[in-house]
Amino acid sequence: MERALNAMPAVPLPFDGLFSGTERIFWLYLLTSAAIALVLMLTAGSWPTRARLRAYWLSPDSRLDALYFLVAWGLRTALIVPLVLSVQSVAVWVMHGLNAFYDPPFLAWRYRSIVLAYTVALFLLSDLSRYWLHRLMHRSCWLWPFHRVHHAAEVLTPLLVYRIHPFESLLFALRHAVVAGAVTGVFIFLFGARLDLYTIFGENLFIVALFAFTANLRHSHVRLSYGRWLEHILVSPAQHQIHHDRRYLQSNFGSCLAVWDWMFGTLRLPAQTQGAPDFGIGPRGVRYSSVAALLMEPLRDIKQMLRRI
Repeated sequence: MERALNAMPAVPLPFDGLFSGTERIFWLYLLTSAAIALVLMLTAGSWPTRARLRAYWLSPDSRLDALYFLVAWGLRTALIVPLVLSVQSVAVWVMHGLNAFYDPPFLAWRYRSIVLAYTVALFLLSDLSRYWLHRLMHRSCWLWPFHRVHHAAEVLTPLLVYRIHPFESLLFALRHAVVAGAVTGVFIFLFGARLDLYTIFGENLFIVALFAFTANLRHSHVRLSYGRWLEHILVSPAQHQIHHDRRYLQSNFGSCLAVWDWMFGTLRLPAQTQGAPDFGIGPRGVRYSSVAALLMEPLRDIKQMLRRI
């Protein structure tokens, strides 16, 4: 019950993520992704030169991501976490709202069935809500300036996942609180306080099984495709790399499941792209060459838009 209602865990130190299964940079996820990349390179008979590795890991984008990783942690700790609703608060509101109109049925399901249903429901609704918020970040002229920070990178490394403007981080944290809180509140109303999640390394079972071990290849130049059929269901690293190609920014918004892109017409498969990937946003990307620019340029864009109203 406590784990089901736990909304916002204590904020870890910057590199505690190396030892937390809920973080992309968990050592096992990094090691597995590196092993997959090594197998792919050996299979293709293509081994990067020392100069190429240096150009990749010491590129301006890579250095900026490493610095912003620390800055973003500080901002989350000082600003975002205190502002975000808790899952517990939302769950209580939902329960009170339902109790005002209906008597709790307390359905007599087996405990294992309740836990499985809760785990699946939370995974599916969370992934669907991430799809729609991510899509809105691209489609809304008021939100795109913030999300453009993430897409400005022309070199994709695992730390790019943390190059998120604080305002976008706040939106996604609120999304999590609302969705997880609503699901938790409904399940407690239906079944009582017999909730728990099936987890691996402290993360939802389905997220780890479908996402975590190849997650770090998504923000990389290692092209791993799952094949045409499976990529209608699951998001492969190659599909997310397509999303970072400035020619295809309006496709592949899914996080774990590609089925949402398939259902709502935004799916693009690797076979539907041409030529080498063109990461970044073009000449405008130079605006985001420092930590200060990552933080301030979106605000300047919003200010200019407000002046034109």
